[in-house]
Amino acid sequence: MFAAPQACAQSDTIPRQGKRWFKKFNDYVDSLKNRRFRDSVLFKLSRHNDPPPSIDDSSMIRSEQGFLPYTGKVIRHVYYRKIKVFGPRNINDTTFTTSMKLIHFANRLHFDSEEWVIRQALFFRAKDTINAYELADNERYLRNRPFIQDARIRVLETPYSDSVDIQVVTKDIFEYGADLSELSPTAAALRVSNTNLFGAGQALMAGFRWNNSWSRQLGTEARYTKYNLMGTFMDVSLGYTTLNNQQPMDTGVYEGSYYLQITRPLYRNSAKVAGGLTIAKNFSINVLGPPRDSLYRDYVYKALDVWGGYSFRNRYTKDGHFDDRPNLALLFRYYNLHFDKKPDQEIYIKDPIYNDRHYYLGQFLIFKQDFFKSHQFFGFGRTEDIPYGYSAGLSAGWENWTGRKRFYTGLEAEKYWHTKFNGLLSAAIGVSSFWQRNVSEDAVIHANVSYYSKLMRLRSWHWRQFTSVDYLGNPNNYFYKPLSINLENGIWGFRHTRVNGYHRLNVRSESVFYSNWKVYGFKFNWFASIEASQLSHKENFLLKNPVYTGFGLGLRIRNENLNLNTLKLASYFYPNPPPGARRLFLEVTTVVDFRFDIFAMRAPSFLRFY
Repeated sequence: MFAAPQACAQSDTIPRQGKRWFKKFNDYVDSLKNRRFRDSVLFKLSRHNDPPPSIDDSSMIRSEQGFLPYTGKVIRHVYYRKIKVFGPRNINDTTFTTSMKLIHFANRLHFDSEEWVIRQALFFRAKDTINAYELADNERYLRNRPFIQDARIRVLETPYSDSVDIQVVTKDIFEYGADLSELSPTAAALRVSNTNLFGAGQALMAGFRWNNSWSRQLGTEARYTKYNLMGTFMDVSLGYTTLNNQQPMDTGVYEGSYYLQITRPLYRNSAKVAGGLTIAKNFSINVLGPPRDSLYRDYVYKALDVWGGYSFRNRYTKDGHFDDRPNLALLFRYYNLHFDKKPDQEIYIKDPIYNDRHYYLGQFLIFKQDFFKSHQFFGFGRTEDIPYGYSAGLSAGWENWTGRKRFYTGLEAEKYWHTKFNGLLSAAIGVSSFWQRNVSEDAVIHANVSYYSKLMRLRSWHWRQFTSVDYLGNPNNYFYKPLSINLENGIWGFRHTRVNGYHRLNVRSESVFYSNWKVYGFKFNWFASIEASQLSHKENFLLKNPVYTGFGLGLRIRNENLNLNTLKLASYFYPNPPPGARRLFLEVTTVVDFRFDIFAMRAPSFLRFY
């Protein structure tokens, strides 16, 4: 990683330059032991990496707006500029310089993304003509790569009126990361990762979990990912885990898995093909040990999941314009789950969860999607891509579960509005049903309305209000199991409640305060939340059941230059907790970065019910 200092003269037995280098390094290490000097260096280091000062997003910007004046001009040359991870305050700063040795040392630890990696991710080449919507899509695709913090595509004017140059500017995330999710005298869990190994657009992750109370005390995991394999826009992952973190099929089980995942999203609006493939072998692991062996469900199953979609009508034209009409696409999915070994307990022999299942599902999709660029929705200052538009899908297919064949139909629709008050409003509705001999079963009704307010000023801080109302119901269950109100399915902090029902109503409201506090590059977002949930566990009519509420107050901390999860500190109070829940819940954990889904075509699926 580091090159050894070279001798100034070949005749020297001991190179003098190397001697001075080590002396300077030792002197610098000694200087860091001085608290005043060390703190001033760290302050400067963090200050250099602050995002630009926040401004009210009363001017949320259309993604293609800056490129429209250049539509149709020829691209002469494409230039690349890499912003150092520990460099200017924002990606638009072209004047930043520093003589701080610590910053240079930290940057040398990081491999910048290679130019060929960025080139492979471009939708255009020299001699192409400018298409504003294509450039906006490309900038958004780069910005949402896991190893890139921010990206800009700039049009540079030339002396010629019919041609321009393009500059692609990228700023990486610091490639090394770690997540210590558990630490106590009897248990520990740690994951380390590199999101851009050698700057080649590839990731490597390894982790372990140790628990002294388990019969199998140590579990491990590893995964390798290659992003945009050979310029095909396919992301490929290969890995294994014995940590029960690959969506286990049931509650009360602990699973391991070997898996291969290939995904090709609809990386730009004018793309035609999207799809994915998952192949996995999953198996149960006995972590209980005696005397609880009788509770262990011993099983092994294989899963194959493949889907593809083709967009056969596109609103974007090759000359850089677009028609005010939606895209049309056809999608298909095949899923097969086969048990090589089933649990021995009689109670699980006829349980649908532990029986073979496969289905075919097709979908006709109509969608129209555009984007704004903004900041401080779910992030801490980074550029965020905000979708607006609509999509509607009509699905149909066949399912064979436990040897029982059923026909399926479903209709889903979703729309985003940018309101006149510069907020964002979204609404989604879905209705589906399985059919057995023309009789409906496992029908699902889902409705959701969410509102994200504009960014408002609160003295030197900013704040935004998030509100959502969500209903989910099943009037004629057959295979489906009842709903709960645990964690994200109802009230955050509820984990082992014993209330269940087939209709659920959730109302959530959260105020997020984006503070201007900065400590060594880490930023602080405060939040206050109110949650209410109703479940039809006593009365069939939902609104006659008790309303469970929760009040939360907390803090999220993150440095967006670093490959670290967000640290969350929170406390929750529940005035009327159901059986199995406490009145007070304190939480110290890490959470993954949440982003809006920017890909319009996804794998067709049954309308969810959980």
